[in-house]
Amino acid sequence: MSLNTFFSKLAPKEKKFYPIFEQLADLNVQSATILLQVFEQEDPVKEKDQIKSIKKLEQNGDKISQDLFDSLDQTFVTPFDREDIHQLTSSLDRLLDLMKSVSQKILMYRPKVFPGECSEIARLIVSETEQMKAAVGELRTLKKSDQMMKNIKKISKIESESDDVYHSAISSFFKNEKDAIELIKQKEIIERLEQIADGIETVSGVLKTIVLKNA
Repeated sequence: MSLNTFFSKLAPKEKKFYPIFEQLADLNVQSATILLQVFEQEDPVKEKDQIKSIKKLEQNGDKISQDLFDSLDQTFVTPFDREDIHQLTSSLDRLLDLMKSVSQKILMYRPKVFPGECSEIARLIVSETEQMKAAVGELRTLKKSDQMMKNIKKISKIESESDDVYHSAISSFFKNEKDAIELIKQKEIIERLEQIADGIETVSGVLKTIVLKNA
C-alpha cells in the first residue's frame, strides 16, 4: 500500500458532495413533474411559463454541477472515486438538459395534439426520477446499500415500461397519423422523452457501479 493510499484511508472523507448530488436529483424530479404538466396543459400561456421554469431548473443544474466540479478539483479525499463523482454529476446534469430540450421542441413545433403516450411516458419519467432521487439519497450510507439496489431495480422496471409505450406509440403514429409534418413532430418529441427515460437508467447504472466498488 502506498503512503498516499494509507493516508487517504485515514483522512476524513469530504461529505459536502452528498447534498449537491441530492440537490441535482431533486431538480430532476421538479423538472420531470413540470414536463408532465406541460403535456397535460391546455392553456398556452401557462404552458410557456412551465417551459420557462424547466429552462431555469436546467440553468440552476448547470451552476450546481460546475460548482461541484470546481470543488472536486480542490478536494483531497472524496467519498468515492473522482471518476464516479464526475460521471454521476454529468449524468444528472444531462437529464436536465434533455428535459429542457424536449420542452423547447414543444415550444418550437407546436404540435396540434399530444398523443396520450407522451403523457404516459412523462408520468413514468416522474416515477423514475423519484426512485432516482431516493437512490441518490442512499449514497450517504453506501455500506448499507440494500435500499438503493431496490430503487435501482424499480428504475429498470419503469424504464422497461416506457420502452413498451414508446414502441407502441411509434407504431401507432405511422399507422394513424396522415399529416407527415405532425408525424415528424410527434415522433421527435416522444423520442426525446425516451432518451430521458434511458438517461435515468444510465444514472442508476452509475449508482450501481459506486455501490459495487464501495459496499
